[in-house]
Amino acid sequence: MSTPQPLTSVVRHNGFHCDLELWAKRKVQEMENLSEQQVFVELQDIMMEGHNYSWHCINTLLQARLDEGSLEFSDGDGEVLLEWNNLCDIKRRWEKKGYPAAESAEFDLNCLINLKILPFKAGLGSEGKLASWSY
Repeated sequence: MSTPQPLTSVVRHNGFHCDLELWAKRKVQEMENLSEQQVFVELQDIMMEGHNYSWHCINTLLQARLDEGSLEFSDGDGEVLLEWNNLCDIKRRWEKKGYPAAESAEFDLNCLINLKILPFKAGLGSEGKLASWSY
């Protein structure tokens, strides 16, 4: 899995408007500063328990964008949809096995980053933020 591409929207965060690309970069840096164990625990909480992450809400928002035509199977949007499907497949494998596939710490970090950034990359705005950020 690759690290998400730069984002260019604007988001309201902690009462201030900030460039989403800058905000996302800061969040990615925060996640990159977590220990391997912290990344694994947070990823496990999201994948297995849905803690601080609403898979259903994000899926519903993505489907609504597809239905209204504001999200397409184009180069940029198609990558978002493909990544979402990949993350859902990973989640299903965790649920089926009860534990993650033995990948790597880098894979876990990339999954966590993609889980957190994807709602914004898909243009889900503040609703996506509420569905995906625990910190």
